[in-house]
Amino acid sequence: MSISTSSICSHHSCSSSCSSSCSAHILHQLEHWRGELASKINIYNGELSEFLNIFVPSNTPCPLDPPSARIAEDFYPIEGREVHHYDPLINIFSRIVADFPEDRRLSFCNTHAQELLFPFSSFAKDHHTSKPDISVSFPGVELATRVKSPDWTRFSMVIEARSMASEDPFDIKADITRTDAILQLAVSARSLMFAHGMLAAYTIGIYGDMVRIARFDHACAVASEAFSIKSLKGLRIMQEFFWRFTHPWHPTPGAVVGHDETVSKITPDLQTWLREHLGSEADELLNGVDLREGRVVKVWDDREPKDPSSGTESEGSSSSSILEPEDTGSDSEPKEYLLFKLVNVNARLFSRSTMVWLGVEYDTAKSAEDLELRIIKEAWRQLVRIPESTFYRRLRKTIPLEQRIGLPGLVGGGDLGAREVAEWEAASKPPGRVLRPRTNRDTPRPRPYPMHQTFTWRLTVGEDAKVRERSHMRLVIDTVGRPLSRFRSTKELVTAIRDAIKGHRLALERGGILHRDISSGNILIVDKPRRNQSGGILHDYDYSSMTMEVPTSPTVADDSSNPPKLYHLRLEQDKPLEHASGHKERTGTYYFFAIDLLDPTIQTPLHQARHDLESFYWVLLWIVLRHTVYAHVAGQNACETAFVYGDDLKAMSTKRSWLVGPLPTIPGNEPLTELIYELSGQIYRATLTERWGTSRTPLTYDTFLAPFNRALARDDWPVDDGAIPFYHGDARTNSVYADRRPRGPRGSKRPRDSGDFGSAVPSGEPSNKRNRSNAASGPRQKSAAGSTAGSSTLVASSSKRGGGSTSGRAKPSGSRRGKGSYSSLKRSGA
Repeated sequence: MSISTSSICSHHSCSSSCSSSCSAHILHQLEHWRGELASKINIYNGELSEFLNIFVPSNTPCPLDPPSARIAEDFYPIEGREVHHYDPLINIFSRIVADFPEDRRLSFCNTHAQELLFPFSSFAKDHHTSKPDISVSFPGVELATRVKSPDWTRFSMVIEARSMASEDPFDIKADITRTDAILQLAVSARSLMFAHGMLAAYTIGIYGDMVRIARFDHACAVASEAFSIKSLKGLRIMQEFFWRFTHPWHPTPGAVVGHDETVSKITPDLQTWLREHLGSEADELLNGVDLREGRVVKVWDDREPKDPSSGTESEGSSSSSILEPEDTGSDSEPKEYLLFKLVNVNARLFSRSTMVWLGVEYDTAKSAEDLELRIIKEAWRQLVRIPESTFYRRLRKTIPLEQRIGLPGLVGGGDLGAREVAEWEAASKPPGRVLRPRTNRDTPRPRPYPMHQTFTWRLTVGEDAKVRERSHMRLVIDTVGRPLSRFRSTKELVTAIRDAIKGHRLALERGGILHRDISSGNILIVDKPRRNQSGGILHDYDYSSMTMEVPTSPTVADDSSNPPKLYHLRLEQDKPLEHASGHKERTGTYYFFAIDLLDPTIQTPLHQARHDLESFYWVLLWIVLRHTVYAHVAGQNACETAFVYGDDLKAMSTKRSWLVGPLPTIPGNEPLTELIYELSGQIYRATLTERWGTSRTPLTYDTFLAPFNRALARDDWPVDDGAIPFYHGDARTNSVYADRRPRGPRGSKRPRDSGDFGSAVPSGEPSNKRNRSNAASGPRQKSAAGSTAGSSTLVASSSKRGGGSTSGRAKPSGSRRGKGSYSSLKRSGA
């Protein structure tokens, strides 16, 4: 297999001017894949039969005689001729499964020369394509020897082959060049899991005549010991593996081990039902949507968790700590939802792997008039974290519906992993036993380990690694919106961000919740505002923290000298609160980190509300520089002069330089231009002034919201100035988990939610030009034609590509300054 880089550039007709940035983008992605895989691959050191019992569970014994060793006797790998090995290997595998029942028989095809795109067409341009050496069908499906126009929906597993045993990338002595072979397996596993909603995916690696079976989930991967395909024992292991793979514990037609039983395809009948019930909105909502990529999911409602502020507890609870596991039982039957349009996806494999869908409840008893659009979110939270549903329920209890501006509401859902583990433990004897690999393979397990919650770290490393496991969340949110990058007017964009800030304030002051991950992907523009006409919402509370008790005084939110004590981890009942000290972290989306959080001299900065407020500024700037026409001395590279990924010191210095350097002008849009200038001044005075002998002016909600309110009160906003597509190197944003060790980007959530393991930095080398005399004088003047800041260039974010012409748009307004511009602000002023 190879990983194709043709689709990594976000526009296939990419001009030569972005070729270097695309190359940097490719290399950056590959480095992050390698870095992610380096610490997430485990080798199971038990017997092969034990590996199959634990990691490929089946309760259907294989009744077949072992295959004859003769079927592989003519297979002799030759160095450098691996392409010629694929068809002989297909012949061996086909003979191994020849006696399987017809509805459970696998078929194999050679796909090494055929490119497979990322499984969701609307996001395919953002991700690697791949060419698996051998692709495997689902049970009972006969594949042609060569499949025309293959896609991931046809395949259940992939096989990669190398010509020599020395190329085994799982060997402890393997160098980084051979880890790329694991990368190829990981890319395919990722695509399989997203295409089918799998809980785990399996791959086979063949190195010479040595074989390894690997299992991937969203926490890590585990590989078997190597065995020879030319030996009778090795062929028997392969037969047993294929048998188990096609006979999952709860067999359903066409299912394999790793299949999510709560997920099914949207059948043609359901497609018809959906179109009929969407009615007049069907054409708009389904425009460009491939319903074959959608799915039907079951949603259970977790029981209401206890909240210390309410004075009540769930049944059977004896403690008031919000950091203990909540009751995850369910009193009702699941509801079914049709997920028909993918809104956003974090395609990192070992991560939350968040998917945000647009969907509707499937209820034949409801009429089309009762149909309501919902947001359905799937994510794999770290087991040690407080479930996101807990934050939503706190918000629901503390903020009345009529006062809930900028905040979504939870319709239903919860933690599928905790639910499955509770059922599993109830069926196990004794419950709550210490997990350890089974040593007597003749003693059957009562039930396999759950798969909606990962157990791989515990089974390969030990119980202490539980903090690295993940649990499957599925939530239904009531508010439907668009990403900021799809604003229909800049006033709509600013309104959405302003209302999200209001929601952030409500959550902290009334609910004791600090979001801690302000990003372009976590603010949505509300399509049909209802509650108090809120134009935007702040969602995604996976990385949030909360107080033990609901705050009694709203002033605590703005008090940076005495911030509220917040907790982001859910601890075990038998471990003291101090256990959290081992999990200190910095979270958020790297591009939007506050300057202080990037400062390498601060080892463990306390994440406060002021950091989130600063992140709102960087989000606004990010969208403006990528999706509007603006004038700036850096031309179309202005985004690179403000945003750098991967190097804390450089990212901090670049943001500081931006605040004291020339700022952009948005021609014909004085309200937005002045807003950026006022907010830049606030950030400058809150972060940089003490470097020049002046005390800082802390950010507060009132002072930060005031420029937004003044801007939105103006009547000179342009109309129909919607977002322009951005194609310049496409520095995608993905969240990254960040620890505080002084290396690389100290964790962070890697750029977020629509990229691979690590997205590239914005193309081009950032301009960090700065001198102390300029810095000491505070923010410089507007960047406009003829200004003292230097010559400016009027650019559209996508000019030269994607139709981002500036025709029909206003020209630069020269050095004209309005009230509130930086030229009229004093550094000590508001």
